Amino acid sequence: MHTPLGDSRPIIITEIEQFGGAERSIVALSRWLYQHNLPNHVVTYFDRCNLAQCATHPLQVVELKPGAGAQKKIASLRAYFNQQPANSPKLLASGYQPALHAVLAGQRGFHTLMHDTPSLFGDQEARSLSTKLRIAISNRIIGYGLRSGGNTIVTSEYLRSECRKDFNIDATIARMGGLGSTLLIPSAHAVNDQLRMFSVCRIEPNKRIDWIIRALAKLERADKSLSSTIDWRLDLAGKGSLIPSLRGMAQNLGIGERIHFHGFVPDEDLEQLFAQAHLFLMPAVQGYGIPAIESLQRGIPVLLHRESGVSDILLDSPWATVLTGGEENMAPALRSAIESILQGRHHAVAQPHLPTEDQWAERVATLCNWL
Repeated sequence: MHTPLGDSRPIIITEIEQFGGAERSIVALSRWLYQHNLPNHVVTYFDRCNLAQCATHPLQVVELKPGAGAQKKIASLRAYFNQQPANSPKLLASGYQPALHAVLAGQRGFHTLMHDTPSLFGDQEARSLSTKLRIAISNRIIGYGLRSGGNTIVTSEYLRSECRKDFNIDATIARMGGLGSTLLIPSAHAVNDQLRMFSVCRIEPNKRIDWIIRALAKLERADKSLSSTIDWRLDLAGKGSLIPSLRGMAQNLGIGERIHFHGFVPDEDLEQLFAQAHLFLMPAVQGYGIPAIESLQRGIPVLLHRESGVSDILLDSPWATVLTGGEENMAPALRSAIESILQGRHHAVAQPHLPTEDQWAERVATLCNWL
């Protein structure tokens, strides 16, 4: 294991399982630091997706590879930071578990990117008493660490509110952007013979792909079916455990031939799907939701849920249909979004101001006192 120089800025991601939103944000931050000649590195227990291959710049990943169990993991983290000079830059913990482990490893005054809080860890109602107790204890430990001198950084009003409730800390909002340093000129995606709807995500319960499928089936069963107004299809990119059951659901509802599960999609093919899309669907519960921004930057209107943090900056734009409440509101919201596209209402007004990855990275680096 090569130990980085003492002036390198450490970013902790305890376990890198896949290249999701949190990992992507860290790669973006590391790239910005690299471009500004600010040494940095990622510290992790295990890197199972080869994070450096996901970067367009030289990214140093220090993989600790501890033995099994939380105690050995935290001990390896403590040993790693005990090797660092006392005047090294303060670490940045990327997420809930990294913040918890940083505290338990003896770190104080560190900074944290809080991507998700316990309210986003699945069904709260289904949690056992022991799970609730464990989360409460973890929250208390994390709160102690977050209040020890560093900055806690979030992407949305929702996460800031949750940090107050869970950790008794006032977090700072830094809006995440999309598409790196590239600023696109949005182009109109005119609907000709077919309306193309698109979503890219892990196909898991919190993404609510089942809401989309049932809403489309409802629109197809209406007195005037959606397909009688416009031919349509839905493309879904991403891997996930629910693909077989959702494919079966679509077949049972009679719309299976219109819904296409693509699984993992390489970047080139993903760009092609975006280029063909007229409406991006994202009804998920999530801390932020970068794909909505990337869609808008490409000139594609979005439908998203208010429980997605990025909705904070999209509430007043006809480019976005913001769904509230439960699944019963999905079909009406989808119908409204489709009508807006077919009538061209969104292209009649300017897009909302959208942040970029670079603007976010500079803000985070400033809050970490890394400049």
